[in-house]
Amino acid sequence: MFDTSFKLLLRRLGLLLGLYMALRVVFYTLNYPTFATASAGETVLAFLHGLRFDVSALLIVNSAFVFFSLLPLGDTLQPKYQRIVKWVYMLSNAPFIALALVDLEFFKFIGRRSSNELLTIGGDITEQLGQLVGYYWYLGLGFVLLLWFLIQVYPKAPAGARPQGAVWLRSLRLLLVAAVAVLGIRGGLQLKPLRPSHAFLLEPAALGHLSLNSPFTFIKGVGQTRLEEKHYYASDAALLAALPFSPDRYANPAGGIKKENVVILILESFAAEYVGALNKGVGYTPFLDSLATEGVLFQNAFANGRKSIEALPSILAGIPSLMEQPFITSPYQANRYTGLGTVLQRQGYQTAMFHGAANGSMGFNNFSKAAGIQSYYGIDEYPAANRGRDFDGQWGIFDEPYLQYVAQELTAFRQPFMATVFTLSSHQPYTVPEKYRGRFPKGELEIHESIGYADYALRAFFGMARKQPWYSNTLFILTADHTQKSMAPAYQNELGPYRVPLLLFHPGHAFDAVDPRQVTQHADIMPTVIDYLNIPTREVLPFGRSVLDSTSQGLALLYNGNTYYLVQQQDVTALAPNDQTQFYTFADMAPGPPAPKAARQLKAFVQYFRNGMAGNRLYFWNN
Repeated sequence: MFDTSFKLLLRRLGLLLGLYMALRVVFYTLNYPTFATASAGETVLAFLHGLRFDVSALLIVNSAFVFFSLLPLGDTLQPKYQRIVKWVYMLSNAPFIALALVDLEFFKFIGRRSSNELLTIGGDITEQLGQLVGYYWYLGLGFVLLLWFLIQVYPKAPAGARPQGAVWLRSLRLLLVAAVAVLGIRGGLQLKPLRPSHAFLLEPAALGHLSLNSPFTFIKGVGQTRLEEKHYYASDAALLAALPFSPDRYANPAGGIKKENVVILILESFAAEYVGALNKGVGYTPFLDSLATEGVLFQNAFANGRKSIEALPSILAGIPSLMEQPFITSPYQANRYTGLGTVLQRQGYQTAMFHGAANGSMGFNNFSKAAGIQSYYGIDEYPAANRGRDFDGQWGIFDEPYLQYVAQELTAFRQPFMATVFTLSSHQPYTVPEKYRGRFPKGELEIHESIGYADYALRAFFGMARKQPWYSNTLFILTADHTQKSMAPAYQNELGPYRVPLLLFHPGHAFDAVDPRQVTQHADIMPTVIDYLNIPTREVLPFGRSVLDSTSQGLALLYNGNTYYLVQQQDVTALAPNDQTQFYTFADMAPGPPAPKAARQLKAFVQYFRNGMAGNRLYFWNN
């Protein structure tokens, strides 16, 4: 039964298994800061644990190859047939090798292995394929070299070898191999088949990303269309009682509505790590630092996600990113939700969004419209006469000219207005206009120079805005969409990749009573605007709260693809896929004392989100 065909199959699959392990070593090396807190023993255990996921992925990817290798009919060792089998082998594995190589760098951006999200942002990838290939050329070279290596070392059938055994015996062998393959694919005899969450059983939890491989997470993500509901609380009333924020908290404010303008500036990749005012003066944002002295810059602010496409729902609709897929591309994108633009439109506001990238990029135009944004300004709306001059060659319009354009456009708006502005120059490949090359500090990461340029563009924007009639009557909110590359040890833990600046500034209003040390998040922006403007509404989701509210404790909700986190001022509560909770100190993410109340709140948030999304009942209390 263990003839030449079977031995060849094992050698060929073993070659792939060794390749997956080698790619895991490279992944570990390139993303070492994520795993730096793990001991050598814990890291080795994560590598060994990864074999389970490698075997599962390889058997799924190579199911056709296994079948044709052990076909119980004819001479499967005949040279011509072996060439066909080799083609099946190469074509089956090449796309997944490419995916594993892409994740060597993509992991730095999203903080987890790729899932089926790559299928939902294909349009943006296609548009930027040229520059991405040019920028990450070494990944393409690595892909070619790996394929060449596989072709060269692919175990060949010995000359003159023939399959042994009768057809019935070879058929029995194929059935037995199929049974073992099914066992390998499901990861063993446990009740539930192997899932990405099984990788996070080790400590520290970040090692789960090391144990996983990208083909496995991608395959497991394909076809996932529905969140599994949770039932920690038996009734809607019990669920609402467990939440720290009442859905009715903005229903009946005292006093009248303020008809003031609102400008929300979302700064591409402005991680808190780059902001001098958040790091004892060490940073690349001199203007943002100076603006912080006039407003309030929160020291413990968090993005609710890791990608640009996840930021907009959190900021404009109070929907944190608590599932694998971004809300904008998920099956729940058509769910009912009320955006900040909708609430403000009802009060007579003109609403707009500005993003100097290609119209339709990341679905921002469609989402913003659904969130109540009346007008979307992309690259198509930018003056045609200046488009060629101001184009950065990759993504869209350089920040300096684009923000000047925004300031001028806002002057033509009817007041009161609400505008969201999304910058882009500090996006990879971090292009700085030729005339500014060498003007801003290079820093230690390649993004640092572009952060300096984007900060300069922000200074020019406020310089122009101060001359406009609407400026003195405007609330400015500045934040980042997500973080980026990191090198500071203080940011290299589970919370670091979510730390962003969040700044409130109003030329005519001081926020002296606001505590800058409170924990804040993107999902707080919508309720903060509503609270500040004193607008009555019952359509604010309970995931966030106004940062102006001194009667409630700030928090942030995070999801790393496996574990939910509730971040509060003193402690951090984690909820694993098996519904077990763990507790950490806020300062250094060291194991902390149990916090039963926080655990109950986190479970309430998770149940509210998952069940609300699955049943399209995010506003069930308002029916």
